[in-house]
Parts: sequence; C-alpha cells; structure tokens
Amino acid sequence: MVGVEDAVVIDDIAATAADRARFKHELLQKELDLLRARLDIIRSQVRVVAKSGVTWANASARSQLTSYPWTKLGALAASSFLVTRALRTLRLGPELRRPFN
Repeated sequence: MVGVEDAVVIDDIAATAADRARFKHELLQKELDLLRARLDIIRSQVRVVAKSGVTWANASARSQLTSYPWTKLGALAASSFLVTRALRTLRLGPELRRPFN
C-alpha cells in the first residue's frame, strides 16, 4: 500500500489524460505483482502446514497402532461397517429399530 510520504500526485507527473492513465496502470500493475507475491508466500505456508499435519497424523497412528497402522485403521473401519450392517438386519422390536428415523 502507498503511505503518506510515498504518495505521488499524479497531476504533477503527467499532464495529459493518457499519461495519467498509463501511470495509474503501472501503479496497479505493481500492486498486483505484490499481491501475487504475497499469495505465493501464503501458498507455500499452507503446504508446510498441511505437510506437518500429515506427518503428525502418521506419527500419531504409528505410536498408537505400532506396525501397519493404516492397515489396522482400515480393517477397523471395515469391521465396524460390517457389524453395524449385521445389527441392522436383526429383527428387534419396533421401539428399538432405527431410532433416528
């Protein structure tokens, strides 16, 4: 952004409307370049944060489930799905069947 001491009066620099427009265009182009640079910095920071999150999740799973943690988590998810599906096929009383419907 342009500070008070950096402010330039466009009328002092350029006399014609075309010169003023060109000068405004250059200023906007420089601001756009600065915004793109800031966006690149933010993108790289997001990559670092995402990578550290994945590293943390992997380390946490390995510390809790020892070897082959993702296989164990997948097997746990699949088995809980199958058990839930089997429990839904049981004939329970009308008051116990599908309580959330």
